[in-house]
Amino acid sequence: MVPELQRTLMRLIFGIALFGIAVWSAKKGYDIMDPTYLVIGVICFVIGLIAVWESLFAAATRPFMALIESIVFPVTKFNKPLLNLKLPAYYIDEGRYDEALIEYMKIIKYYPDETGAYEKAIWLHVEIFEDSEEAMKLFNRAKKRNISLSEQSRSLVKIGSKPLG
Repeated sequence: MVPELQRTLMRLIFGIALFGIAVWSAKKGYDIMDPTYLVIGVICFVIGLIAVWESLFAAATRPFMALIESIVFPVTKFNKPLLNLKLPAYYIDEGRYDEALIEYMKIIKYYPDETGAYEKAIWLHVEIFEDSEEAMKLFNRAKKRNISLSEQSRSLVKIGSKPLG
């Protein structure tokens, strides 16, 4: 880090000195109408610009690069995933019930007051997987959180808990 800083400082000092010489030479050449001083001024200006170009370019593009990096490589991590009820519904439409149940359980984990996730998970447990115990656990969990489930979910739990025979 230190050698890079030293190199940058030397380039800036060298470039500023060349800009000073370029201004002095161009002013003197203009005053006495001597093209030699004007050419020396232009040459010093170009060499000075080349010397400080890297620093100028980095300073000019730093805000734009920071913006691009924040869009492409965001540093902020979300504490919980975004609420997405469409993905598990899509999985159900496609017949991918295991994946739909996993997504609904994620929603229940991160958004425990989401009524629709409880209802769909209970429906999957009773109708698809025929696992009335898990459906009852989810129903009781929703009840503990004072979540009012629909009558359909309540009847599904009651039907699922009755023994077949």
